[in-house]
Amino acid sequence: MKTIRILGFWICLAIGVALGAYAQRTPQPVDASAPAAAFSAARAMGDVKAMAQRPHPTGSADIVRVRDHLLTRIGELGLEVSVRPGEGFQPYSNNGRSLGVAAVQNVVGVLPGQDRELPAVLVMSHYDSVHNSPGAADDALGAAAALEIARALKAGPPPARDVIFLFTDGEEAGLLGADAFFARDPTAARVGVVLNMEARGDAGRAAMFQTGPDNGGLLALMAREAVGPSANSLASTVYERMPNDTDFTHSVKAGLPGLNFALIDNQLAYHTPLSTPERLDQGSLQHMGNQVLPIARALASGASLPTKTPNVIYSDVLGLFLISYSTAIGWGLLALAAGMIGFVVWRALSGGVTSPLDIVRGVAGAVLLLLASALVLHLLGRLLNVGDGQKLYDLLGRFDFLLLGAGALSVGTGLLVVTAQARGAKRIWPSLAALALGGACSIVGGFDAVGLGLGVAVELMCWAALGGRVGVLGVWIGGLLTLLLLSLAAQIMAPGATVMLVWPLLIAALGATLAMALGGTRDRRVALAMTLAMAVLATVTIAQLTAWGAWTFAGIGLMEPAVLALFVLLATPALVPITFDFAQSRWSWRGVVVLVVAGLGLVITAAIPGASADRPNLTEAHHIADPSTGKAWRVSSMPELDAWTRAVLVADGGVDLKKQPLHPFHGDPIWMAETRAVPVTPPVLTAERSGDRLIVRVIPGPGTEVLTLKIRATTDLLDPRLNGRPITLTSQPDAWSTVTYHAPDPNGVTLSFTSGATGRVEAAVMEMRDGWPAEATAPAAKPPELMATGMSDKTAVIAHARLAW
Repeated sequence: MKTIRILGFWICLAIGVALGAYAQRTPQPVDASAPAAAFSAARAMGDVKAMAQRPHPTGSADIVRVRDHLLTRIGELGLEVSVRPGEGFQPYSNNGRSLGVAAVQNVVGVLPGQDRELPAVLVMSHYDSVHNSPGAADDALGAAAALEIARALKAGPPPARDVIFLFTDGEEAGLLGADAFFARDPTAARVGVVLNMEARGDAGRAAMFQTGPDNGGLLALMAREAVGPSANSLASTVYERMPNDTDFTHSVKAGLPGLNFALIDNQLAYHTPLSTPERLDQGSLQHMGNQVLPIARALASGASLPTKTPNVIYSDVLGLFLISYSTAIGWGLLALAAGMIGFVVWRALSGGVTSPLDIVRGVAGAVLLLLASALVLHLLGRLLNVGDGQKLYDLLGRFDFLLLGAGALSVGTGLLVVTAQARGAKRIWPSLAALALGGACSIVGGFDAVGLGLGVAVELMCWAALGGRVGVLGVWIGGLLTLLLLSLAAQIMAPGATVMLVWPLLIAALGATLAMALGGTRDRRVALAMTLAMAVLATVTIAQLTAWGAWTFAGIGLMEPAVLALFVLLATPALVPITFDFAQSRWSWRGVVVLVVAGLGLVITAAIPGASADRPNLTEAHHIADPSTGKAWRVSSMPELDAWTRAVLVADGGVDLKKQPLHPFHGDPIWMAETRAVPVTPPVLTAERSGDRLIVRVIPGPGTEVLTLKIRATTDLLDPRLNGRPITLTSQPDAWSTVTYHAPDPNGVTLSFTSGATGRVEAAVMEMRDGWPAEATAPAAKPPELMATGMSDKTAVIAHARLAW
């Protein structure tokens, strides 16, 4: 029996991790011969391949091709189809002096319902890509899924209400098409609920990661209808506090209920040339459709839309089904857990099998476990130094190694703490190690107050938790109480965050209650049954935490690997009863060493630079011409130059390669080499006064995809208007204000202000066009281990204007 308990930790860990990984698999794509009312990834892939042939950013020639494809397909499906031209606006800075604008052309297809006065269902995706990416996942996948959903709904009975399919333009430029639709398109007033489809990777399950307000009724419908759902209210709670946005953001601002879906695995392809139809996981496309189609069908066919009810707490269970419940029920579950823990504490103390001091040290040990794991993983993040895109993509190519390595290090650290308590480790050496690790966080990237603070906190907790043996019940109850307190704090401040806390707590409290109620028996069969029950509870907990942890790490792990420390703490109460015998054995230190060495080996493997055709790194180089001065440069925004990029910058007579600013467009230094000037057609930039109005006008050159207009005056500029429309743009004397305009009208863009009686103004514009100048020396082909990013392989042309009055 003892041998089983000693091995139980490893057996449950292995099985639980395997089950959690299995739960993250995507479904098999459905063949094109599937029934007409079903979602088929194979059918949808035809549209993905048509749209994602080449990059198609807003304002490019290729986006016209994609838009024409959408219009043709929507017409073939028999939907009402229209193009909605407009302007979208988005602040590009917090100080109000930078504004993004686009002349967008949203595409709308409507499947008419039986009662067209009822609030409509909006299925949303975007059809533009970033520069230099074909955008197979982001968001040709969403647009293709929407077309397949439209086809499947059209094949069934007429819906009760209209289903509007919105394909937005300008999402990548700042959600500009969504702004134009929700702020100024009259169709938006007809929308009752929104389903949005997005991507931040080219693989993995499509997770519902954000909801609109008052989501209770909608989540209940999703729980009934979605096939293989993937959702978690903690993810939604965290996402609301992050700077990321999608088109769905504008529907939330409009107060509309809705669900936002995205896949986030294989981020190496995200916004890169690797995002091709051939690399796209068709299982991810199928999983998107498996969730969104039945939800859309239920919404469209219902006599009424789900009632707006307060936000609920929700999560999928190993990707099999979705649970959702109100905050009141959340309080009930928390009370149930507290009741079971109270029973365990009472029985343990009254039976003399533990002491208050042991429980206090158990709480300190749980906090120590959390902080120590966080310290180790935070140090890992500092050493990896993911501060720029080049280093990020070095890691993304071996992301699975990094995830497994970080997981092994965190589990090893947790096992180390439990072993130290079980065997009564001394305080001094762990304390010194904690301070050393905390100080080491400042080795890379400068002084790190967080790392040093973690080191000091771990050192203090070592003195509280170590120095004497702590029994299994002390460690077990301490972990339960710590998790109970965290759950209580989350229930008060952010109820949606409790789902990852309360359920591991309930499972662990159930195991402890069974142990205290039935423990002490001499019946070997009962003892064996108890051991198996604890093992099952631990395995289920590990499996669910593995699924949650892997998804969470994919979302924010590269920014802060320490996020995995929370999952180690969450697993601890369920794992303690099957871990303690191993922790007390002579093999325990060896187990810690195995996990730490394996973790370090995996992380080092992930971190070794080694770009290849399968996992290329980023490069960027483009041409800048200023015809007014007769100068031109080849430039790169990369932090470090690879051999190919360096050669490109100096290939066409380039001299004086160094980092320097290019005011007013590049305030931070970029790599620049002055190069041979070749003929380019400049934009026409003028500044003039008409009455008390200052008018700055740009007529873009041929093929302009985006232009950046800079204005600096010696006096206040008031009442800003863009093409006659009032806009929000702050002006400050002697400071640059910026308007970045995507897909500008070839006839011109006009920016005007009311100005004082006297003053001076400087204006400068830089516009981007696809490709290198025709008469410039073309760069050599990129080696397979490099891929373009950002504005690579484009031509920027500058013009200036000045006016005094």
